Amino acid sequence: MGTIIIALIMFLALVTIHEFGHFIVAKLSGIKVNEFAVGMGPEIFSKQNGETKYSLRALPIGGYCAMEGEDESSSDPRSYDNAPAFKRFLTILAGPAMNLLLAVIIFTIVVFNSGTSTRFVGGFSEDSPAKEVGIKVDDEIVSINNHNIDEFTDISKILNDFYVDNSKDTPVEVLVKDGSIGKTKIYNINPTFENDIPLLGISSKMRNVSFGEAIVLGFKETGLNIKMIFSILGMLFTGKLSFGSLSGPVGVVKEIGNQAQNGVMSVLYFLSYISVNLGIFNLIPFPALDGSKLVTNLYEMITKKRVNKKIEERVTIVGFIILISLIIIITIKDVFTLF
Repeated sequence: MGTIIIALIMFLALVTIHEFGHFIVAKLSGIKVNEFAVGMGPEIFSKQNGETKYSLRALPIGGYCAMEGEDESSSDPRSYDNAPAFKRFLTILAGPAMNLLLAVIIFTIVVFNSGTSTRFVGGFSEDSPAKEVGIKVDDEIVSINNHNIDEFTDISKILNDFYVDNSKDTPVEVLVKDGSIGKTKIYNINPTFENDIPLLGISSKMRNVSFGEAIVLGFKETGLNIKMIFSILGMLFTGKLSFGSLSGPVGVVKEIGNQAQNGVMSVLYFLSYISVNLGIFNLIPFPALDGSKLVTNLYEMITKKRVNKKIEERVTIVGFIILISLIIIITIKDVFTLF
């Protein structure tokens, strides 16, 4: 029960930050905002401040920034629909941008408190294939299949790339420098697979960093996560990764429970990862997502012509139905994997 509450709070925070991005840029752009809501469903509390109502609603599953004329026709000169295209573009872009900024901030906090990863082995997961072949704590991972390991995250990338074109029972060649005697040794390891992701079952030994370096690493970690998300999207669309590997709300709650066992920093890191996902996902130019509005506004900025609003509304409805259907299917899959 506690895990579910934590998951809901995390999700509510991410959505609220996203909607606050839309809200603050809309205000700065002179676009009228009728309501800024935290939560969905029945209203618990509200306060009118000027032209905007601020409300708290019963269901902690989202929130919204209701701009005048965004989803309906309006003759108000300060409506979203009557604003210049570049202001509409910036207002929509601000939502995903806030999620990415939040990710940078939290990654910075996590790195400053936990340190940054190294190429040295800090520990092992249960039934670790690396531990089984004889690799020890403080050993240094030098290369995998003759690909040098410059950073610990290189391990995942090299393994993922290798198993795109090779069967799961093919071992990888891992060059390791013994932490106690300084000599190198080659191990042939068969990784385990979790949701089609190959794992050696090792964690990195961490080193402490200054706050300045933590900020730099916060941006870097966000960039690495963005790159990884695009890599996963590419594998999904090319069929190299099955849609069964995706997780929905139930899968996220399960993973939060797993991360909670490792402490607050693990939960915060996962929150940052989800924030990056939410930001990038909303930038996809698919109907019902922020990305589709960015494309239509960009089209207007370039051509000086507006997309037919009625057609846009119909396409958005279809896109929304597809997204909801996909979420339901993935959620059903997640439920079955729990049993």
